[in-house]
Amino acid sequence: MKLQMRCPAKVNLHLQVLGRRSDGYHEVRTIFAAVGVWDELSFENAPAGVLELIVEPEGVVPVGDDNLVVRAARLLAEHFGVNRGARMRVRKGIPVAGGLGGGSSDAAAALAGLARLWTGHEVPEELETLAAELGADVPFFLVGGVAWGVGRGSEVTALPDLPRWWLVLVPSSEPIPTAEVYRALDVSLLDGEAESEIYRWVIEGGELPLGSCRNDLQPTVVKRWPEVGRRLERVHDTQPLLALLSGSGGTVFGLYQDEARARQAAGAMAALSPMIVPLLTRVGSLPRPLATEE
Repeated sequence: MKLQMRCPAKVNLHLQVLGRRSDGYHEVRTIFAAVGVWDELSFENAPAGVLELIVEPEGVVPVGDDNLVVRAARLLAEHFGVNRGARMRVRKGIPVAGGLGGGSSDAAAALAGLARLWTGHEVPEELETLAAELGADVPFFLVGGVAWGVGRGSEVTALPDLPRWWLVLVPSSEPIPTAEVYRALDVSLLDGEAESEIYRWVIEGGELPLGSCRNDLQPTVVKRWPEVGRRLERVHDTQPLLALLSGSGGTVFGLYQDEARARQAAGAMAALSPMIVPLLTRVGSLPRPLATEE
């Protein structure tokens, strides 16, 4: 059997860092939103114990045991106690190390796809537990749409779909390592206040208070990588609903009311190679097979 799946990217519409935890990670409050730029994965059965991964374009990410797709495969096999193998191929469309969650999305799709390939079914609760072991963003991609993340970001609660907004993504020309950003973060500058207008919106619903959305990692990234700040200024100049850094990576984005406004903004930033993408619904972003071949 062969499965093919598409894996969406994400942006963080809000990312608040409350401080460092006793386990060394940082406590966050974040709004994840799936967006329509994609990696593609394919899986097919292989002899027991064989796990092969090919990534296209070649060399953009490692293909050994450090790759989250390989780690997901090994974790899933151990969890279900199956002695199976798989040949896997990833076609990268999501910029690497740009705060868009491509590796995490691939890992979530690997859990869902290999569970179906090896066992014939998926158990969402089990997969979400395994996803949290792989990385803070991975559980979100099993939930999709828009979600509220707490703890390390791995404790995820689904939220209602937002309006059919569009985004313009402006990726960085160089990868920005998450660990380096958090090491440089001055926690003394964080307000540490969990109760906020964003939190009230999560609880009560209504219209997302875009004016209260922020990214506490943004000042650190802009200071250390000034080019990110210059690109963010270009996005601000197009008068979006929201302009922000996504996650800890170098991608900045503008949020727009509709596709026409997004395309107009992208035209004004054409020299920066922007990507015009829709905000996705939950149904449109969940990992599921595109095609199945026996």
